[in-house]
Amino acid sequence: MLMAFGYYYAGYFFLSWFQTFLVKARGFSEKQLLLSTLPFLLGALGNAAGGFASDALVARFGLKWGRRTIGIIGAGGGSLALVAAIVTANPLSTLVFLSFTYFGVTLIQPTAFVVCIDIAPRYAGSVAGAMNTAAQAGAFVSVSRLWISGELTGSYNAPLIPMVFMLPLSALMWLKIDPTEQLVPET
Repeated sequence: MLMAFGYYYAGYFFLSWFQTFLVKARGFSEKQLLLSTLPFLLGALGNAAGGFASDALVARFGLKWGRRTIGIIGAGGGSLALVAAIVTANPLSTLVFLSFTYFGVTLIQPTAFVVCIDIAPRYAGSVAGAMNTAAQAGAFVSVSRLWISGELTGSYNAPLIPMVFMLPLSALMWLKIDPTEQLVPET
């Protein structure tokens, strides 16, 4: 659950504050906001790539490491791209780095849901629902924190810093996930 909380804490930024960040922190004009579709294009690619890559890694390394690798790469890579986005002042570079952050977040999603099937085939819907609830809790905390930090401090980089820590936390949680062990053994 902490894995889902962490990756969606970062992911919800793109659905809630991304355009505000581009305008207020990086000076994008309304016309330039057309470029804000880039993360979502990469996100769609990340979603598809995550599913295919997970299957390929499972075939090569087995179920446990095939699934874990995607989570670690997605969250870890997303965090590194986010750090690059924070430290660069160039608006276009920021957009590209943030797009790769979202790619990392969406790379995780298909694997996170298939792990629900791996660990609880008969109760996959319940496990996925619990995971999704944890993710939405991360989204709620994230957007609340972004608004408070951004509006009260006037800094739009500062709210991104907790995201830098939430993504590696999510990556670390993937090391605890073992899709070879079922929560409820089949009878």
